[in-house]
Amino acid sequence: MIRISRSLRPDSPLYPGTPPPAAVPYRSLEKGDSSGSSLITVHSHSGTHLDAPRHYCPGGAATDEVCGSELVLEPALCVDIPRQGDQPITAGDVGTAVRDLRGLRALLIRTVSAGGNGAARPVAGYPWIDPSVPPFLRKKCPSLCLLGVDTLSISSPLHREEGRACHRAFLCGSPPVLLLEDLDLSQVPWTGRTGRLRILPWLHAPLDGVPVTVFLEDAGGSPAP
Repeated sequence: MIRISRSLRPDSPLYPGTPPPAAVPYRSLEKGDSSGSSLITVHSHSGTHLDAPRHYCPGGAATDEVCGSELVLEPALCVDIPRQGDQPITAGDVGTAVRDLRGLRALLIRTVSAGGNGAARPVAGYPWIDPSVPPFLRKKCPSLCLLGVDTLSISSPLHREEGRACHRAFLCGSPPVLLLEDLDLSQVPWTGRTGRLRILPWLHAPLDGVPVTVFLEDAGGSPAP
């Protein structure tokens, strides 16, 4: 089992316009308080995070409804679709990466090279998911519950309209396909073989999105065709 979520820091790359996490002293031993404590402020779509339908869909389900205190998805598959810069990932790309998607519950797309620098990621001009992908996945993989990417978002700030359409197509459909963004898949030692995905939200609350800790386990699954 390996951790594929990122540690969130004040200087972590974030989607443009997202306020950075902040921690300020609340009580201080130095000021004579009986204990030290801090107030931590974190945007719901910071770092590795889960998008719930409420993010884009009026009346959509919140994170506590779709994830609870833990979400385990199996079979989960990580596939390589190498991309650099401002390039879309299309339905054809997904179909080439894995020909048979039937039965999958989670699909993770790795755009960086295996063993590459998963920490150095741009905040603009990165690979993004083309709107052709949601209908393709819904048709080819009706059991799919979640799509994960190793970029800041499935949406690029250079292609906002396409990104909004893609989010809605995933999150507002029936059933919704959840989105897991800003994963670190660079050190995943296996691809093309199914495993188990475990998602632990930082906060169990009715939110539109929530930072998460994520683990991927090689459960000895079968190779994907």
